[in-house]
Amino acid sequence: MRFKNGLRITTAIVFALVAISLLTFIQPAFAQEPNFPNNTCADCHRRLLFASEPQRQFIEIRIKHLEAGIPCSIECHEDQLNKTTSSTYALWSISAHFLYGVTCDKCHGGNASAVTKEEAHVGLSNESIARANTPEMCGKCHASQLAEFKTSKHFQILESTGENLPAPACITCHQAHSVHVLTASEIEDFCSNCHNNITGINPAVPKRAEAALSSVNELQVEISKAQSDITSANASGRDVTRAQEELDTAKVILGNTPSVWHRFNLTYFETEVQLGIDDAKNAENITAQSQAVTPTKAPGFEGILLIIGFTIAYFMSRRNS
Repeated sequence: MRFKNGLRITTAIVFALVAISLLTFIQPAFAQEPNFPNNTCADCHRRLLFASEPQRQFIEIRIKHLEAGIPCSIECHEDQLNKTTSSTYALWSISAHFLYGVTCDKCHGGNASAVTKEEAHVGLSNESIARANTPEMCGKCHASQLAEFKTSKHFQILESTGENLPAPACITCHQAHSVHVLTASEIEDFCSNCHNNITGINPAVPKRAEAALSSVNELQVEISKAQSDITSANASGRDVTRAQEELDTAKVILGNTPSVWHRFNLTYFETEVQLGIDDAKNAENITAQSQAVTPTKAPGFEGILLIIGFTIAYFMSRRNS
């Protein structure tokens, strides 16, 4: 009995060893290459050897990509022109220009109504979108902003020849395709590109510019408060004529701030905005002091009867005389 059990155990061990040997020597011949997802580098380069310097450099790049979780894909290696065009369209599609129907041809030229690519590209020009030429191009639609910008030192430097000095053009702040209007919180970063201690171009400007734009918010608040007071006073029958005049002046100043900003004269801008704030506050004060309007009382029924009585008495006295 013991002999039979030992024989069975020995047979099982031998069978296991034979199976392991077969798997060890036969599996490589039948094993299939792994199916790597996401079109990874290993799909094409799993047999890459360190045979040359370019291959070693590629391996280093591959390792960095894999460590960062970046697979090789068409998103990185697609045609650069198509990639740039797609990105440009995406930026334009969320811009103010898109909302107002300002299409590519307005800046780049060409024929937007053409059917074929060749016809559509007739008249394309890079000259109009050159950085130094963008003010005149943008000024076709933004005339008041261009007029103010031409009074600025920025424009003078941009127009000058032979001076290698930084000066912003329209696309410097508003970008070429996203056409973004900067907020007070964003303006400091943009101004700091030129106005900093490294360039030595008045590093105090960015903070002051942010404060100047923030004051526009105060103007908007005061105008809103004045408008509310005037509306309530008018509904209660009070005279708000003078208050409305002050408020209208404040509104004009607010409407002009986008253009005035392009003068890049912060002192002038701050003064203008403060005048608007003062006008709005004056409107509030005048409204608070306004008196109820006393309507002129129209002659009532009693007055009409009295007039008729005097008329009758007059004619009767004339008749008796």
